[in-house]
Amino acid sequence: MPRVVKHPDVRRAETLDRAAALFVQHGYENVSLNDLIADAGVSKGAFYHWFPSKDALISALAERSARTQFAAVEDAVASCRGNALRRLNALLRAGFDVKMSEGTPEQLGAMVSLLRPENAHLYGRIVSASEDLTRPLLTRVISEGVHEGVFDTFDPAGVADMILGLAARVNTNVVQIFDAPDESARARAVDVLTKRFKLHGIAVDRILGLPDGSVTVLRRAQVAMMTGAAPRDD
Repeated sequence: MPRVVKHPDVRRAETLDRAAALFVQHGYENVSLNDLIADAGVSKGAFYHWFPSKDALISALAERSARTQFAAVEDAVASCRGNALRRLNALLRAGFDVKMSEGTPEQLGAMVSLLRPENAHLYGRIVSASEDLTRPLLTRVISEGVHEGVFDTFDPAGVADMILGLAARVNTNVVQIFDAPDESARARAVDVLTKRFKLHGIAVDRILGLPDGSVTVLRRAQVAMMTGAAPRDD
């Protein structure tokens, strides 16, 4: 039977798939490059050509995930019928929905070490992969809202940066949820993150000249789902 020779791009994609599965199964810190190479079934030369380091592999995973998530967010905005506030909220809701569909709770548990201060350089790269795609769309939706008279701001791009920046700076709160010593402490940490999201939402409302509670934020049940915490009645 002739040997099947796969295109390098296919082999690279398969290697990323297997690496993601290993990280979820064993945790980022517990998987070495040798583990990844052995599991992928590719030569060291090919692996290091694609991914010179573990950081490079994580960046590639982040970029691929960001592209997938952005496509879903873009579709949600395009299919939304209504004013700019509806489109903005569709964008924000889609961001959560696609993360859940991709298994974010399991991924967060496996990758939580990347959110810690000692990995700030890599976390920044991961965040940038998503922000660079989302920022132009978010800026456009806010600019359209200004033209429609729905939003009131002199700097749509600045508001887009602020929204993205607030979302990127809850990593410490997420780590606190995973580091909680018991379910009671974990529930309190979920409450803290939920309250922080509420604060962010009100800040955006006021900057855009909207009534408090206009911009969609994650509710407690959604925060619990996203972090794999035990749900609780709101």
